[in-house]
Parts: sequence; C-alpha cells; structure tokens
Amino acid sequence: MPKLTEDSQARHSIERSDRYVAVNGKRFHYIWLRDHCLCCRHPKALQKKHDISDFPRTPKPLSIKLQNDNLIIDWEEQPSHQSIFPIFWLLSRAYDLQATQNPEFHRQTILWDNVWLEENSPHWNDFEACDSELWMNQLETLGFTLLRNLPWENLDSFVSSIGPVYHLAGNGRYSTIKVMEKAKANDLAKSDHALLPHTDVTYMSAPLLVQLLYCVENSASGGESILVDGFRVIRDMQKDYPQHIETLSQNEVKFYHLFPLELGGYFVSYKTPIVELTKAGKLKSIHCSHKNFVCDLPFDKVEEIYEAYQNLFCYLKNKTYQYCFRMQPGDCLLIQNFRILHGRQAFDSSAGSRHLEIAYIPWDYFAGRRAFYHQIQKF
Repeated sequence: MPKLTEDSQARHSIERSDRYVAVNGKRFHYIWLRDHCLCCRHPKALQKKHDISDFPRTPKPLSIKLQNDNLIIDWEEQPSHQSIFPIFWLLSRAYDLQATQNPEFHRQTILWDNVWLEENSPHWNDFEACDSELWMNQLETLGFTLLRNLPWENLDSFVSSIGPVYHLAGNGRYSTIKVMEKAKANDLAKSDHALLPHTDVTYMSAPLLVQLLYCVENSASGGESILVDGFRVIRDMQKDYPQHIETLSQNEVKFYHLFPLELGGYFVSYKTPIVELTKAGKLKSIHCSHKNFVCDLPFDKVEEIYEAYQNLFCYLKNKTYQYCFRMQPGDCLLIQNFRILHGRQAFDSSAGSRHLEIAYIPWDYFAGRRAFYHQIQKF
C-alpha cells in the first residue's frame, strides 16, 4: 500500500485490490477509472477522446497514492500515463451500492394535497423580484410553481431562458386558449366548459414536458384553475386499491386528437398505460385526459379498466387533493405535465374573457439547465 500524507490520511482512506480501489469505502473498478481519466477528454465538451477497446480488460496500476485530496494513479502502460482524480469528484460519482447522492442537487419530491399547501403556504414569486432558485425548487419538488406579474413582453425571453419550445401542429410557439365560436373551436379547452383534471399531449409519443400557462386576461365569471398532484393520488390509491393501480399500469389505452385543416390536418393517437412505471416499479409519469380517452381493449378487459379509471377520477375530483385558485393577468403557471394534472371550473364567457397562452418545454432542458452548473462545479 502506498504511503499516505498525514493530511490525506486524516480525511480519506484507500484500499486496493486486484480489480478495484476503494476510496472512503466506495469501490471503483480500474477499468472505470481508466475510462474516466479527466485528462483524456475534450477540454470544453468534456467528451472522451480515447477508444475504450485500446485498454486491457482490467487495466493495472503501477502505483496509487493520495495527495492533496486527489487520488493519483500511474498506469502500467506504454507510453506511461497518470490519472489524477479529485476525491470530491470521485465520491460524487460513486456507483457502489452504498453511494450517497448529493442532497443539494437531488431534491426530495414533496407529494402534496390541499391541506399540505394550506399549512405550508408556498410563496409565489413576483417576476420583478424573482428568486429563480425558489421557483425552480418548487417546480422540481412540488411539480409546479406560479410566477406573478410577468409582463407579456417578457414572456418570450423567460420561456427561452428555460429551453427550446416543443411545438404542436399548426400552433407555433404558443397555443391560444380562449373561447371561440362553435364553428371555429377545435378543442374543448376553447369553450367555457369545465375541464376535468388532465395532462396534455397524451395523444402523441412526446417527451416529458414542462407546461407553461400564461394568463393574458381573465375577466370572466368562474373558470378557477385546478391542480392535482397525480403522484400523491397514485400513492394513496396504491394503499387503498392496489389492484386498480396494477390495472392502470399494465393495460395500454388509447388517446386521440384531431388537428383540423387550419392546423395542418392530422388525426393522431397513441397507446400508453395511464400510470407509467419504470422497470424498477417506480412511478414515472401519468397520462390522463378524459376528453381524449378511448378504451380500446379486449372485451374481457373493458369493465376492469373502467372500474379502475372511474375510481381514479373519484380521487382526482376529491376536494382534498385539489388546489383551486384564480389566475390573474400576468400569472405564469409552470407544471410538470407528467405529474401534475390541471383543469378548470366552468365559466360564463358572456360576462368577460378568459385568455391563456400555452407553451411546452421538454423537461430534459429544465433538468439539464439545473444540472449544468452542478456538473461544471464537479468537473
């Protein structure tokens, strides 16, 4: 074992075997360490320049030492090569079973209901005094956030600061939601009808999306917005009716949408479980929009899926889970479209106007922007 400096010994420890080295109890294979050598990357893009097949299956270190909070490895290679790994860099990437995540970056999801929101009274940012860290944390942990008093002329630059917009057919950068004449309306949302809690773009194989709803005008009577934490609902249903969650996660149903000629002329449909789980069984996303729903299943499955589906809506319509509020001009609501369901109460369009502008941004860009500065610090 190489001799350690007293300073490094006090803070860190290493143990060496034939296939790996353990740093503070976290094991790293030699092949992984050689593949992740920090000096063998493009300096700006951080992409690997080497060919992994050039290395032997188990690279061999000539020496390993700790010095100035770095792990230094001299490899048995021709020509000789040395890798230097900052200890904090290594531990932030520990893939050993006992590896811990960085609590400042991997924020814990808060599953909320209306009681939780009333008790905790989240602070919604005023755009002019916007605390970006606060609203981004809210979007990440609560699944939604609300910015107040965002001027219309600043909307484009704000949207662009998050990421590229996901376009829908014929709509361009934004989809306009306001009451239209029946002959011109191409979506139930463009009426004064109530909308059940739902997620958007269920009818296409879309990425996970951040949905942005910007209020231009709201002088109509009624039309309060409704938000429901779908992940909280599914968790509670899992406790009470596990068989229903099993049904909703194991059966694909169809969602459809008609884009009329003025929007390009498309009829699109997509099959997916209403509750989507990862391979590990964790909740990934919810696809739920009754106005676009088709129960396209074998005969012997129809009653089973409807029983679970109706029970899901009993939860979604339960006031315990619903956060209701009235959007004001200049309000900008951002939601995780794959977790938070949104809806509205009916309103009287003869008594005023209700006008929203909608944009979608792939969640990967929001998460990537958050991760960018974190990764730069780590590298």
